[in-house]
Amino acid sequence: MRAEMGDAHKARGGDGRVKESFWRRRFVRPIVEQLTQGGSPQKIALTLAAGFALGVFPIIGATTLLCVVVGAAMKLNQPVIQAANWAAAGAQLPLILLFVRVGEGVVGAEPMPMNPSELVSEFNVSPSAFIGRFGLTGLHGILGWTLLVPVTFAGAFACASPIANRLHRKLQTREKQ
Repeated sequence: MRAEMGDAHKARGGDGRVKESFWRRRFVRPIVEQLTQGGSPQKIALTLAAGFALGVFPIIGATTLLCVVVGAAMKLNQPVIQAANWAAAGAQLPLILLFVRVGEGVVGAEPMPMNPSELVSEFNVSPSAFIGRFGLTGLHGILGWTLLVPVTFAGAFACASPIANRLHRKLQTREKQ
């Protein structure tokens, strides 16, 4: 029964072989591999928190490069930091508005109206005109992110630490059996 419960995340493919879910293959497996290769739970939690905090950077398309650069500079595991970056994607868009509003508030700028469909439409028509019109808004977003990233990182680290510790203990228990 226990083995069956452990395989709940797997499905059988057309050829009858067991396939891991995308989430497990791209997010859980890199973390487990690091823990089984001697990575500490704290370093894993640090890497996950960094990936999440960088993954909500308010300039779409910049987060992967940010994670590569910061991960290399801090000697963090690239698959793990990129997995956290990927996981943060769902939070990035809603947080962009928060970061922009915080940045606008700090510099006393008038709030820029932001309609997502209009933004996409304007970008598709003319990327250079889009940057001309919304470039300052992007800088406000970066300012807001810079001010809030310590809180974002701390919250992500507080969430990731118990998960990494629990996973580490679980793996140690399996090794003893």
